[in-house]
Amino acid sequence: MIAYITGTSSGIGEAIANKLLDEGHQVIGISRHCTIEKSNYTHVFLDLSDLTAVSKFNFDPNIDEDVILINNAGIIGPIKPIGHHIEAEIIEINNVNVIAPQILCNKFIHKFQALEQNYQIINISSGAGKHAIDAWATYCASKSAIDLFSETMAQELKDRNHLNWHIFSIAPGVVDTKMQANIRQSNEKDFLLKSKFLDLKSHGELSDSKMVAQQLFNIIINPEKFTNTTFSLRDLT
Repeated sequence: MIAYITGTSSGIGEAIANKLLDEGHQVIGISRHCTIEKSNYTHVFLDLSDLTAVSKFNFDPNIDEDVILINNAGIIGPIKPIGHHIEAEIIEINNVNVIAPQILCNKFIHKFQALEQNYQIINISSGAGKHAIDAWATYCASKSAIDLFSETMAQELKDRNHLNWHIFSIAPGVVDTKMQANIRQSNEKDFLLKSKFLDLKSHGELSDSKMVAQQLFNIIINPEKFTNTTFSLRDLT
C-alpha cells in the first residue's frame, strides 16, 4: 500500500505515518516540516494554505498497488468569537481545512478512478463539525463542510459503481496534540470553555495519538467493515 498523508510533522499525521511505515507500507508525507526519517518514507514540502502550490501538486500515476489519501492536516486558527477576526485568519482556516483537501481529493480521484486497485480517502474531521463551540465558528464550519463533502464523494463513486473505493470522514475525538496545547493557551475572555479543556488535560482524558493511529490503521486494512462515511472513533469503542 502507498499512503499520501498531509500533516505528517506532528500529532495524528506523524503517528499514522509511522504506524504504516512500521507495517511495511510506503508513505509520502505532505507538510511544511519533515520529522520522519525511514527508508520507505518520502517527504513533500508543501504549505497547504498556499493554494497555488497545492494546485501544482500531482499524484504519481505509475502505481500498481492500493493507494490511500489521508487529509489529516488542519488548523483551528485564533480562538476568538466572530467579529474579532481579521479576514486573513478566516481565509487561512478554510484554505487548509476545506479547499486544500477538496483540491487533493479531486486530483486523487481524477488520477485513479479508472484503475482497478483499491483506493481510500480518509478525511480527518472533528466532533466540532456537528456542534457549535464557542470561539471556534470557522473551524466548526470547516469540519462540517469536510463531512458533507466526504459523504457526497462517497455517494458519487457508489452511484458510478466504483466499488473499489472507500471514503471516510473520521472524527478522532479529543487527542493530545499541538492543537490542544494551543486551545489551553487561549484567552479565557475570548474562549469561554477554556477551563473545560484544561480539565481534560489535567484529568488525563485526552487520547494518545498513537492509539488513534492504531484505530485508523484498523479501518485502513479493513475498510469494508465500516459502512458509514462519517463517524467518530469514539463510536467504535
